[in-house]
Amino acid sequence: MSSIQVKRPITIKVIMTEEFRKQILDETSESLKKNEDIFAQAEDMYEKTKKSGASHSDLTNIRKQLDFERTRLSDLKKDMEVKMNAFKNVPEGQEIVFRVLEGPVDVKEGDDFKKILHGAEIVVKDWKVIELRGL
Repeated sequence: MSSIQVKRPITIKVIMTEEFRKQILDETSESLKKNEDIFAQAEDMYEKTKKSGASHSDLTNIRKQLDFERTRLSDLKKDMEVKMNAFKNVPEGQEIVFRVLEGPVDVKEGDDFKKILHGAEIVVKDWKVIELRGL
């Protein structure tokens, strides 16, 4: 019997634990700090460029890009803070969607395509896979 391979969503769910919560919050805080540090370095480079006698046109273009990045970083920070607060409020033991990935699945004649499209789930607790669903 012939088959074809298609991609379908694979939902990664986690069972909330204090260890997982701490790790995600720490990683998110670290990511925010790195982004802020990178932006501060860009601001310093702008000031050095300004002092080096760059043209007004170049400085204007750099300033526009920095302003755009400041807005993007501010939006990212707000989004990450919302997500951090959401993680703080998830009760221990509750199952939540963490990510959705794509993965291949073989489809052959007679398969229930609706079931295939609903995708698979991987349930993780403290980064250990504890259950596979919808395979």
